[in-house]
Amino acid sequence: MAPRKVRHENINLTLPKGAKARMDAVLQQGECRLNMIRAAIDKEVAHREKAAPNPTEPKRDG
Repeated sequence: MAPRKVRHENINLTLPKGAKARMDAVLQQGECRLNMIRAAIDKEVAHREKAAPNPTEPKRDG
C-alpha cells in the first residue's frame, strides 16, 4: 500500500523590505527560513489562543 500523503496548506505573503535579510541574520546553523517562519506562526497562534476567551465558559456579569 502506498504511504498516506500529508496535505499541507500554502500561503503567500508579502514581507516588508529587509525582513528576509533580518531573518537570515538570526537563523541558527542548518535552520531554514521556512522552519523559522512556521515556528513563529505556531508560537503566535498558541499565544493568541491562550489569551482568547473560552467560548464554553459562562460569561460573568460584572
